[in-house]
Amino acid sequence: MNEFCEIMHKSGLPPMAVMRLAARSIGMIYREVADAHSGPEACPCGWRPNEVVDVEVLGMALMTACERCQVRDLRHMRIAGTA
Repeated sequence: MNEFCEIMHKSGLPPMAVMRLAARSIGMIYREVADAHSGPEACPCGWRPNEVVDVEVLGMALMTACERCQVRDLRHMRIAGTA
């Protein structure tokens, strides 16, 4: 979160622009890893990229991470401010 705020502060970009850049970076990392696991010189680990399925899995992981968890125990709630 600190890095995110620092990027917004230094660049002047709004939050969603920074989020899009972060998502684009993840996509570029996926592409590089997928390329390293494709073709005749592919990594021997056995993983083979399936872009449609892989992007769906990454999208679901993002959606799951974005869901707000309801906390019923006050001891585990995030502090929102000071009184």
